[in-house]
Amino acid sequence: MRVAWIDCSAGASGDMLLGAFISAGADLNAVNAAVAAIDPSLSVTVTQTARHQIAATKATVEVNGTPHPENIPDAGHGHGQEAGVGHGHGHGHGHSGPTRAWAEVRRLLEEAQLDDAVRARALDTFGRLARAEAAAHGVEPDTVHFHEVGALDAIADIVGVAAASVSLDLDHIVVSTIVLGGGGQVRGQHGGIPIPGPAVLHLVSEAEAPVTGGPAPYEMTTPTGAALLATLADEFGPLPPMRIEQTGVGAGGRDPVEVPNILRVVLGASADELATELVYETNVDDLDPRIWPQVLARLMEAGAADAWLTPILMKKGRPAHTLSVLVGSANAETVRAVILAETSAIGLREFGIRKHAADREFATVDVDGQSIHVKIARYGGQVINVQPEYDDVAAAANVLKKPVKSVLAKAIAAGHDLWS
Repeated sequence: MRVAWIDCSAGASGDMLLGAFISAGADLNAVNAAVAAIDPSLSVTVTQTARHQIAATKATVEVNGTPHPENIPDAGHGHGQEAGVGHGHGHGHGHSGPTRAWAEVRRLLEEAQLDDAVRARALDTFGRLARAEAAAHGVEPDTVHFHEVGALDAIADIVGVAAASVSLDLDHIVVSTIVLGGGGQVRGQHGGIPIPGPAVLHLVSEAEAPVTGGPAPYEMTTPTGAALLATLADEFGPLPPMRIEQTGVGAGGRDPVEVPNILRVVLGASADELATELVYETNVDDLDPRIWPQVLARLMEAGAADAWLTPILMKKGRPAHTLSVLVGSANAETVRAVILAETSAIGLREFGIRKHAADREFATVDVDGQSIHVKIARYGGQVINVQPEYDDVAAAANVLKKPVKSVLAKAIAAGHDLWS
């Protein structure tokens, strides 16, 4: 399973997420194709930069080849990636002029030539933004308008991040605690807006995301960033167990002194994939040994891949056995129940392993008129073992009234050509 962890220790914005995903290997062509499907004038370019001497990728939205005003940093703090959103006309967070209603944006997304997964992720994100702004202003979501400057920027960020994340073919996304910033204000069209803003608080609350204020008194997570994180997250938490394959670093629009203004995406294979099998073990010194064959048989019936006993010497010189059972996670609970029910054990140990197995196939050989199955093992395309199934050999020997060793030798000889 391919997993990703999004590190929001310096907050999040649309351009930070977009830069991080592209840095981690997302397909920029797929991003631009998706963005252009909504508005042909839009495109995304990337440049390499640094924040506090940490290398990062800066994603920039361009309109007809010119950097969008929202992507040009100023002398202030924060990320510089706030989508202008309001209710009705002229009520946004600092933007005025033409607007695009949520219903119009929804129609654009629904009618555009987008991959279904990209469309669904973008619609979810914009829907969250509309609900958050509606709650902040006390209006209905369908009355929310995205101001033209912010709308173009938000479309590129949201659709771009949706396309980038889908192109990475991720199975599971974990998002860290989200740093919001706090204690200050930003100036909106109609006065001051406290940080974190009402829309951001609604977004993280709706997603049940863990948050903290962080070290800086300015906006560290924008509404667009919060909405994207809420849509992307399958769960929230610390870096999950994984084998790391790639790390992407996205830069925000500004370079404040308090923190490196970056967002990281860490990609890898889940530890659940690395440890595809479990081994259960328990030491038993008080079970009638005549019971062990039945225990092993029951474990195999319960779905164990293998089960075996190892003679050991325990404390006080007691002879005992270690029962070991190899099992896949799907049958683990059933196997545990058999161990505890069928033996005198009152506890067991569990550890994960990674199993490497040769490819297997079966053939049939004839020995004096009796059919015997033969297991063929291949590795790297080459036959590495040909072995008759013992139960078939024993059954054939019984029918033929011959020693098992004689029938086994004939079965091995009959399978000689299967080595090729």
